[in-house]
Amino acid sequence: MRRSERGFTLIEMLVAVAALGMVAVMVTALYVQGMHAYSAGQAAGLVIADVRFAVENMAARLREARPGTVVVADVNRQVTFEWWDRSLSPPRHRTIVYRLSGTDIQLNSQPMASFVQTLQFVLAPDGRSLTITVTTVSSVPGSRPGGGLPFTLTTRVALRN
Repeated sequence: MRRSERGFTLIEMLVAVAALGMVAVMVTALYVQGMHAYSAGQAAGLVIADVRFAVENMAARLREARPGTVVVADVNRQVTFEWWDRSLSPPRHRTIVYRLSGTDIQLNSQPMASFVQTLQFVLAPDGRSLTITVTTVSSVPGSRPGGGLPFTLTTRVALRN
């Protein structure tokens, strides 16, 4: 080969391909890490949304509880009360039970929210209000530890007289 011919040598081409390969591996690793972070945030967000829905549902029904029927049991992990159910024909009082079973908040044995670590009901000494406190577990499948969890939500409900 003559020196005046232009082009790349085999060694130059191998070095260029190796450098591009390393850049591609780094970009792929960053992309995968970003996808994992997004998934972790989504999983934590869904758990928090479910818990908020469950607590709002509990509070709304407790506000309409029949006076004198609210009973806290099972070491403050269960609340039972009577609620006027307009969806029944004819409308009548129905017993409602919210409790923690494993890591699920249940409404009459039907799951409402999962990945809950603690659920606590505290009835005020005068019986006129109830405080609900929910804490989620520290991590959920698909998220990394510390990905927005655990989350504690507390609300106080004024009961009917």
